[in-house]
Amino acid sequence: MGQDGLTEVADAAEGLALEHELFCGAGPLVAMWRAQADGLVCPSAYDRRDGFAAGCAASATRGWPVVTRPTGGGTVPQGPGVVNLVMAFNAPADASIEDCYRMLTDVIRGGFGAHGARMVAGDTPGSFCDGAWNLSVDGQKIVGTAQRWRPKRGAAPRVLTHALILVDNSFDAGARAVDGFHGDLDLGPVVPQAHTSVRAAFGMAEAPVAALCQQAEAALATFHAA
Repeated sequence: MGQDGLTEVADAAEGLALEHELFCGAGPLVAMWRAQADGLVCPSAYDRRDGFAAGCAASATRGWPVVTRPTGGGTVPQGPGVVNLVMAFNAPADASIEDCYRMLTDVIRGGFGAHGARMVAGDTPGSFCDGAWNLSVDGQKIVGTAQRWRPKRGAAPRVLTHALILVDNSFDAGARAVDGFHGDLDLGPVVPQAHTSVRAAFGMAEAPVAALCQQAEAALATFHAA
């Protein structure tokens, strides 16, 4: 365990294993993790694309080995410049995907205090894994978000929400790595300038891990269903 509740893992595969444990667990659970080694994470569906194996080999040669995850979206970088916030919980009966994204982004904004007011939800053209629930600052992506749902017969569905927070300027190398991998797979380009970081946008050396965990735990105290 690292800074104020941040779990340091060897690589993205170990971080995904941690997320799987939370998703398969019980009750409201919160974790934050950071990979010590650079790498890319992409949807497992990509392995059906022409050139996937060759693209993975080329990315590994460039210093960005690829691992897959069992969800959709797009390719994202992981490494020392990225911090991940994960919340696993049982969704309330009337909760929607949008409700869960709204709760997650409210947690992020709250954890960043006054800086959080500058974060705007919406698409960020040119960014990796672009989506309507990105958080951006002045038009540049600073947080990416994702969800995974598991229905349970006669019980509340299990949900995992994930936020990828760009902490320092290594996002530039990560964006170029995603762009190179996408090029090998005939996917859309990624533009480094479409991204920013906690350091660049707010002058902070690290993400406020303790505050983010506190916000997440407080949100799940009311949002989690028994």
